[in-house]
Amino acid sequence: MNKIIKLTVFLLVVTGVAGLAIGYVNGITAPVIAIQEEERLQQGYGEIYPGADEYEALSDQSDSETIESVILAKKGQDTAGVLYIVTPKGYGGAMKILVGFDIAGQKITGIKILNQAETPGLGANCVQSWFTERFQDKTAASDLKVVKVETEAADEIQAITAATITTKAVADGVNAARADFTAIYGSN
Repeated sequence: MNKIIKLTVFLLVVTGVAGLAIGYVNGITAPVIAIQEEERLQQGYGEIYPGADEYEALSDQSDSETIESVILAKKGQDTAGVLYIVTPKGYGGAMKILVGFDIAGQKITGIKILNQAETPGLGANCVQSWFTERFQDKTAASDLKVVKVETEAADEIQAITAATITTKAVADGVNAARADFTAIYGSN
């Protein structure tokens, strides 16, 4: 019985020291990680809506649970585009997607998957350019539909093979952003 108590105390001390060490390291690295994530997000803005002079985040104006934030892409004093960060639920959990729209053209300028936990080799392919480019230049006038075969209509997106749930999640996120965009900027 005495041996069990000694081992228990030893394990408690070791796990306590390990927990404190992990907490200390997390405290040091958390600000660095936050800065890197913000830089990656700013880079994503430029990829999704290139040519803007500045990007201005709006306070939460959307009623949608899927839309996390709205960012205006400005050229000079004029708002030229709108970017959305949406968080639809994919097969592996919540995804984080950046979606851009051009106000003048009423089109999707592009999407960028910022965070995902989809199945490697299947749904995780949603970050590949061959998939994200399927959304580029689609009209903002109507919802996008996911199809399993070659697309025939302009509002269709071909699903990733064996990852239809992931493709539908991405399309749902884009459609939530599209609905908000057309409600506010669609009459131009």
